[in-house]
Amino acid sequence: MARSAQSLAFEEAWRVAKGDEAFPDRSAIDLKRFAKFARWFAIIEPDPNKASLPFRLVGSGFFDFFKTDLTGLDYLALVDPAIKTLAYDSVMACLAQPCGLWQVTPAQIADGATMPYEYTILPISRGRPQADHIVIYVNFEMRTLAPRPHVDRVEHSTLWHWLDIGFGVPTGSFGLSPA
Repeated sequence: MARSAQSLAFEEAWRVAKGDEAFPDRSAIDLKRFAKFARWFAIIEPDPNKASLPFRLVGSGFFDFFKTDLTGLDYLALVDPAIKTLAYDSVMACLAQPCGLWQVTPAQIADGATMPYEYTILPISRGRPQADHIVIYVNFEMRTLAPRPHVDRVEHSTLWHWLDIGFGVPTGSFGLSPA
């Protein structure tokens, strides 16, 4: 499976927002440029002092799948406990490198089945010289589902790769299943 056109367009919007900088400032993530992604867009502000990935801004589409507002919630509360450390470490690697990450990840839905979704994460900054937030575009519309299921838990990724934004990519797999 290849990255979707939506994922590639999201990365391109991010690249335009960053201009000549290593990554964009959060203020450059404006609705004009990102409106078409807004429904499935989120900003997470990782806590470097504890393993926590709280949502700071969440698109309305997430409510359809999680049946709750995720603003302020720790993303790690949504993932399989077996991958919490891997998820946190991967995000922190994206900030440290800096680089992006693309994955296809199954989500367990209310009836016990799973459905795949695609997500693209890229680093941003809130007025600092280093990346300290990530933007996420999640493509829950990889296949048509009617009615939309309720997501219970995010599982281990089945396909992934780092996105080189000009600074290389981390070494090691971080326990992920490579593409």
